[in-house]
Amino acid sequence: MLNSKQPMVIEEFSTIICIGREKGVPVMRVADEFAHPLFFREGEVIEIKDEQPFPHMMQHVYFYYDMIEREPFPWDDIGRSIPAVLQLWSEEKEQLESCFARRDRRSARAPMIRALSYLLSCLFWLNGKKVTNVRHWQEEIGALPLKPVNGLERLQFIFERCDVYHSFIQLCELFEETAKLAYKQMAINKRMSR
Repeated sequence: MLNSKQPMVIEEFSTIICIGREKGVPVMRVADEFAHPLFFREGEVIEIKDEQPFPHMMQHVYFYYDMIEREPFPWDDIGRSIPAVLQLWSEEKEQLESCFARRDRRSARAPMIRALSYLLSCLFWLNGKKVTNVRHWQEEIGALPLKPVNGLERLQFIFERCDVYHSFIQLCELFEETAKLAYKQMAINKRMSR
């Protein structure tokens, strides 16, 4: 971790604090709002190795683009951001199909959690918002006007049993429904911009 004699704040954003470098690698402390047993520990410090083009940092740091708040904001351009995240989901889905075909729940856990973070980001971005609070995700998702039918209950099932096959099926269905909502919203946005 960090040398306690040399921590310094380099940049401060509303939800993420870059607090220095460790062995030349930038590190940041995750804000408490993002602390959730599936994603981050409270006060966790993570390394930001090589920054990659959008949306690939999401594969390494959950909710990366929501935490750094750097323009262009993905929730402002869902026509670009959501299809890119759906492509990441497609890659994770292939890996998960293989894990569940082998009945390997242990190997499925990490990609399921990653995919769950993708879905949460997509749901917020679809509504023109950034993810602000994963700790109280139920209230946050409940307040979103655009979401799949019974989305909250289905997400609760996935959160509670993220490494079982039935959760994978629910996640697939939620992604499919979210994609439909996103494409419908993109069409509405396009019509309104004319």
